[in-house]
Amino acid sequence: MKTELLGQEKNVITIKVEFEVEEFAASLNKTIQELVQKVNVPGFRKGHIPRKVLEMRFGKESLYADSFEKMLPQAVEQVINDYDLEVIVPPVLKKREEIHEGEPVVCEVEFEVVPEVVLPELGDVEVKKLRTKLTDEDLEEAVETLRKNHSTLVPVERPIREGDVVSVTAVLSLAGSEETQEPQESVIDLGAPKIRSEVRNALLGKTKGEKVSVEFVLESTYQDKRVAGKKLHDDIAVDKVEERILPAMGREFYRRVLKADFDSQEAFREELKKQLLLAMEENHMQEAILLAVDQIVKKSEVEVPDVLVKRQIELLKQQDEEACKQRFDMSMGEHLSKRSIPIAFYERQVREKSKKIIRQTLVLDAIRKKFDIEVSREDLEAEILHMANVYHMRPESIKAVYYKDQDQLMRLTNELRYGKISKLLEGKIKIEDVDELPAKPPQMAEIEPAAEAVTVPEPAETPPADSETAEKGE
Repeated sequence: MKTELLGQEKNVITIKVEFEVEEFAASLNKTIQELVQKVNVPGFRKGHIPRKVLEMRFGKESLYADSFEKMLPQAVEQVINDYDLEVIVPPVLKKREEIHEGEPVVCEVEFEVVPEVVLPELGDVEVKKLRTKLTDEDLEEAVETLRKNHSTLVPVERPIREGDVVSVTAVLSLAGSEETQEPQESVIDLGAPKIRSEVRNALLGKTKGEKVSVEFVLESTYQDKRVAGKKLHDDIAVDKVEERILPAMGREFYRRVLKADFDSQEAFREELKKQLLLAMEENHMQEAILLAVDQIVKKSEVEVPDVLVKRQIELLKQQDEEACKQRFDMSMGEHLSKRSIPIAFYERQVREKSKKIIRQTLVLDAIRKKFDIEVSREDLEAEILHMANVYHMRPESIKAVYYKDQDQLMRLTNELRYGKISKLLEGKIKIEDVDELPAKPPQMAEIEPAAEAVTVPEPAETPPADSETAEKGE
């Protein structure tokens, strides 16, 4: 077989493939032998049908076409390997010259491949990173948050106080409107700082079984534009009142939080401070790398193939459908209709999001290739061992999960690969530590199935029922 590169337009490559006379003759003979063994022709014993009879019965052109199709897949695979092509869709046969027995068979095959990406100079990329610092007040707040996370909730039969956790059933409506939403059960933590003052004041002093009504105006920036900036009326029934009991500062608490013994509260706070600073620095660096990746993607030159965008669109739509079904028991179309969002607007958002995802994927892959970044089996084994230590599991149990599920293994591999790319960028780009990051420009809100409007005055996380639950949820 001979091949010749005929041309390339953007990311589409056309290659001429020429099969030698002997190659086609061997394939044709194989086709005839298979037919001889398979078909029945009156007057001839099976397996002893002359070729002339087969040609009369099926036609020469049909036999030639079958023989050609048998050769093509292996030839295409060889071309991909010989030219080191990264195809993104199955190759397409664009042209096949008329076949004449005793002459070479010639065709042209089109390969759509990963497009070329021209990366900017990484050393020219500059980002700002929030300087890592921890005040005494920050440390004290962290300690209290840990105590809260490891607290227990005890039901009480008394009026509601500051810091209590209240289970309620709420019915929300626009002020002055007779149309209301379905009653929604929720949990309101009065110890949370973002609880609306109107709700907090209305609940304080009330007891289980009582009902209160409260009105408040939503912010103009509220996620659900149908009610943003409008006054809402909420009828709230108190179902349960629980008091939060914080754990005492001592060896048992220190052991549960940091998995180590400390002789004093000062030693515990010092170790906690060290770990918080490390975690904060890592988070700040990750945020800086995200900014750097965004810059690199914008500065890179790449033609995003529409076929990849379409594939990503289908994936996002499928995820949206599954999310809507799981959260709201309705289709995405029904969800959009309920929120008065035009389907055309949703389609535009999904397409733009898909283009961004594909563009970023192509750019990151280009960085991987340029700097020969790969994830080895040793990398996977090390990560699985780390996960086993974190979750107090046997490494074999985690291996069983990942090595039996190729999708999960691929996700883990991609995460490790991105981690390696991030480490590379840390050493290549310019990072400036600052005390405050510039304000982000406002962006158009995205439609997300999970972003349905809240139906109680203030969403609140359900606190752990007891300390054991809290420890498992760390």
